[in-house]
Amino acid sequence: MSIVTTPKTLARGLRAAFVKAFDNAETAAEVMPFIMETTSDGADEEYGWLGQSPSMNEWIDERKLKSLNSFDYKLKNKDYEATIQVSRNDIEDDRLGNVQIRINDLALKAKTHPRKLFFEALLAADTALCYDGQTFFSNSHSEGESGTQSNILTGTGTTLAQVAADLASATAKMKGFKDDVGEPFDEGEVMIGVVCSLAMESVFNDLNELDTINNTKNKWRGKIKALVSSGRLSGNTWYFANVKNGLKPFIRQVRKKAEFSALEGESDNGFMRKIYSYGVDSREVFGYGLWQKMIKVTNS
Repeated sequence: MSIVTTPKTLARGLRAAFVKAFDNAETAAEVMPFIMETTSDGADEEYGWLGQSPSMNEWIDERKLKSLNSFDYKLKNKDYEATIQVSRNDIEDDRLGNVQIRINDLALKAKTHPRKLFFEALLAADTALCYDGQTFFSNSHSEGESGTQSNILTGTGTTLAQVAADLASATAKMKGFKDDVGEPFDEGEVMIGVVCSLAMESVFNDLNELDTINNTKNKWRGKIKALVSSGRLSGNTWYFANVKNGLKPFIRQVRKKAEFSALEGESDNGFMRKIYSYGVDSREVFGYGLWQKMIKVTNS
């Protein structure tokens, strides 16, 4: 005796399958060291508090009250979705295996969606504004008494020795950033993260693994804590970041995590065209955190 699969029982089964596939799917873990994740309770969130907190000073008489820099930087949540359509005939003909495969793929795309948004934000960073009103990568960052600062560095080339030299220059440049009262922005350890094209990946892998470079001890061995490469990037430009805990170069603001939904027999498509729809949707947005935590290294 055949088992009748109704739209409602099918939806419950596919929702359970989606949740299982989502939980077991590949993640976007490799980009998360570059991202500060926040939660959102409304349509948008303000990040005017970004900038530098005051340094500790000797307490004489009264506290020195210093208000945080107030920047006009707001991230508005966006809606994202992915939807598949399934013929009712496939369900009636017991071809649910094909539907399951598509649901699994839908779960994978939803789970790795932050990776896509990360690279979109990175590639837009030459023109998109960050909290101080400048583009994220800019030669004109300035706050209070910091002076004009740049988080763009002209690289010397793509050989192991040249990239090693550029790592040193990027580290020194990042440690030289000043806050709004002219003090060092961050004097602590730089935990190095690198984002690069597939063409540059082997260079950074070698720098992180080889004992010597041109018969000289490789001081960068084991120092690159996060390395991300992608076909979304091209050429020899790469990105140097400080990925230690705290504020990060990028913000992922989440209003609603990915959820599965179904539109089946009761819908116009289900009744008139014998088409069932299954999808996933979320509300979130990517934005920019501290420009002081990432440097763009350009190579022609």
